[in-house]
Amino acid sequence: MTGSALASTLGLGALLIVCTSAVAQPLSMYRAGLERPVSTTAIVKDARWSCEGTHCAAPRAATSPDANVCASVARRFGRLTSFSAGDRTFDAGQLERCNAAAAGD
Repeated sequence: MTGSALASTLGLGALLIVCTSAVAQPLSMYRAGLERPVSTTAIVKDARWSCEGTHCAAPRAATSPDANVCASVARRFGRLTSFSAGDRTFDAGQLERCNAAAAGD
């Protein structure tokens, strides 16, 4: 095998590894805990939310600020007991502001 053919083969192999790794990574998700259980699927802030019982989840889209998504989810499904966007979990104060924004306070 010539040097350039070997380099091309190695480059293709590296590209394959990178692509495979990207596919294997879990999607960044929104997660919400609900005060009252629901069983539904709905589009909220450009994301498809699936809810079962007191848990909802959706793939995280970067189209809206997380606080706006939180308030929209609370407006749609009711008061939230928890909310996370990717690896960011809302603290008690952020969650209260989210629920208040949803209620229009």
